[in-house]
Amino acid sequence: MPIHALIPSRTLLIAVDPDGSWSLADDGTPGSADVDFRLEITDDGGSGCLLVCTSLDGRRAADHWFASLGEAQAFAADAFGVEAQEWAATEG
Repeated sequence: MPIHALIPSRTLLIAVDPDGSWSLADDGTPGSADVDFRLEITDDGGSGCLLVCTSLDGRRAADHWFASLGEAQAFAADAFGVEAQEWAATEG
C-alpha cells in the first residue's frame, strides 16, 4: 500500500500486559517502557487510510483505520503527541 506520511522513529511509552498485548502508558505506570516505533499512514486500498505503528524491534504492532489523512494525523497528535511538521511526506 502507498505510504502517505511517515515518521521513521518515534519513542512511545507503552505498558505490556502478561498476554503480550500493549497499550500507551503514562509516566509511572508499572512495567512501562520506552519503545521506538515507526509510524506510517498508508492507503487502505479503499476510501480511507491506516495509521500503522510498528516497533523497530518488530515485537509490537497496531493499526487504526481513518477516513482521511487529516483524521489519522489528528489522532496521532492526540494519542502520541505528534506535531504536524514531524510527518515526512512521501510519494504515496
